[in-house]
Amino acid sequence: MGKFRIKVDLGLCQGHSVCLAEAPELFRVVDTDMAYPQAQVIQENPAPELLSKAEGAAEYCPNGAITIVYEDD
Repeated sequence: MGKFRIKVDLGLCQGHSVCLAEAPELFRVVDTDMAYPQAQVIQENPAPELLSKAEGAAEYCPNGAITIVYEDD
């Protein structure tokens, strides 16, 4: 398992909180000036053992707002 980063496209995020349910150690959902809350990444460069949780959050995000960027070691 290699290093990875998590990115949230705030233009797509509508605060459905699926990411929070999938990986509470990686995301939080906060109120914003927008009409709805938005996800924030708690750990942008998490430990490799959290990769499957991050991938689950990205896969199940209703708006496709989460991207996993895989980095070379």
